Amino acid sequence: MRDKLRLVKPEPVLSRQPTAEQIKQIFAQRLFDFASPLYLVDKDGRLTWCNLPYRQLSERLGLRDGLIELLPFTSLFEEASDRDRVIRRDVSVNLDGQNNTLRVHHVPLCDKQGNQTGLAGLVEPVDNSARLVADLAIAQERFDDIVRLTSDWVWETDTDLNIIMLSDRVTKVLGFLPQELVGQQLGSLADSEAGTIAMRQRFSVMAPFRDHRLEALTKSGETRLFLLSGVPTFSPATGAHTGFRGTANDITDLVRREHSLILAKEAAELANKAKSDFLANMSHELRTPLNSIIGFADLLARQISELPTIGRAAEYAGDIQSSASHLLTMINDILDLSKIESGRLNLNEEEISVSMLCEPVLRSIQDRARAAELTLANDIPDDLPLVLVDQRLARQILVNLLSNAVKFTPAGGTVTLRAYRDQSGDLIVEVEDNGIGIPEKDVDRVLEPFVQAESHRARRYGGTGLGLALARRIAELHGGRLSLVSQPDYGTRVSLHIPASRLC
Repeated sequence: MRDKLRLVKPEPVLSRQPTAEQIKQIFAQRLFDFASPLYLVDKDGRLTWCNLPYRQLSERLGLRDGLIELLPFTSLFEEASDRDRVIRRDVSVNLDGQNNTLRVHHVPLCDKQGNQTGLAGLVEPVDNSARLVADLAIAQERFDDIVRLTSDWVWETDTDLNIIMLSDRVTKVLGFLPQELVGQQLGSLADSEAGTIAMRQRFSVMAPFRDHRLEALTKSGETRLFLLSGVPTFSPATGAHTGFRGTANDITDLVRREHSLILAKEAAELANKAKSDFLANMSHELRTPLNSIIGFADLLARQISELPTIGRAAEYAGDIQSSASHLLTMINDILDLSKIESGRLNLNEEEISVSMLCEPVLRSIQDRARAAELTLANDIPDDLPLVLVDQRLARQILVNLLSNAVKFTPAGGTVTLRAYRDQSGDLIVEVEDNGIGIPEKDVDRVLEPFVQAESHRARRYGGTGLGLALARRIAELHGGRLSLVSQPDYGTRVSLHIPASRLC
């Protein structure tokens, strides 16, 4: 726009007929008044002309000369030396209480000699709302996807640690809806006062942090473990501290899996130790009867002609028989346990009275109890019903239980075999002694294969550690169970529970 184009204010319409020039000027002014805000300034930056939209804009801005008060005209004049160049500037203004951006286009004004005399300006609003809405929608969608797919839940607090925002995932891990927790203290999620205090101390240091351990209570009362990470937030306008925001990662299941792996590792180590101990014990248990058999057989072979009486030979033969029987018992226990573990041991079930089931066992143990100077008591009523069991395996349970009781009861003690029905109708067959007992920490362990009590006194008696484990497996084959109660120096009671469904 050149200054040779003269723009003048329209003269008042007279009653006489206007001239063609006057009509042209009036029409031109009206066109300018319906256009965008336009203005002219001289080389000193003073307003020399403007149209009606510019004057209205100036009034809305509360500025006497409008936008020219906000523009750096010195630099604009320098940039406008190139006559073919349009100079643009964006100005941030407050229109009617809202922030807006106006874009001003400038071209130079020159006289007839080509000297720059001023600038012509045109104002256009910059409407970024649609683009900003689209960008915000994309950013929100991206944020929502990340929050939904991550294992963390997102939180934000004010400066007093009051929760002002929680992501929806908090419902999955804690059971609370986000709106149930908004307004509460973040520290109130801890399951203890100590946890609340630790969290406050963590947030008192206004610095980013990672992996703060928080044990929080779910809505159902379960305790779950989280790792909190967060950063302090500040106002971009004033720099004032506004609160904290961050994430919380639920590691409860991970910790449980790690704990399970540790327990499994410890169990494997214990099993390995038990088998090592078993091999050590077994080598001793096998070697002892074998040495006896070989030794006494050698004596018989070399000295049979020199023996003064046949009684001496009978004594040697008895020792050989005892050692061989002991060896055979151990081998049978190992084979039976192996069959049970592999599921290849089948029951040969028959009905039998409890007294007939127990009497042969008592007779077989009687000599050992007498040799150990023990009292072997029998408390089995005659009115008990018949029981459906595998007689050989059921007697093997009782032999193992009575053998252990005799082995671990000092001279002068008592071993009792009793039977009765409990309130549920099950048959209970118990072996009770007043022997050395078992430490509490070993009560569960001794029911496992190859395990013996850790007591140094128990170790003196030897054994493979199979008796109780085999008895337990046979009881379970019958649908029953084996329970053990013991106290060091007071004795042990082992109970065989046979379900009522096996009573006739």
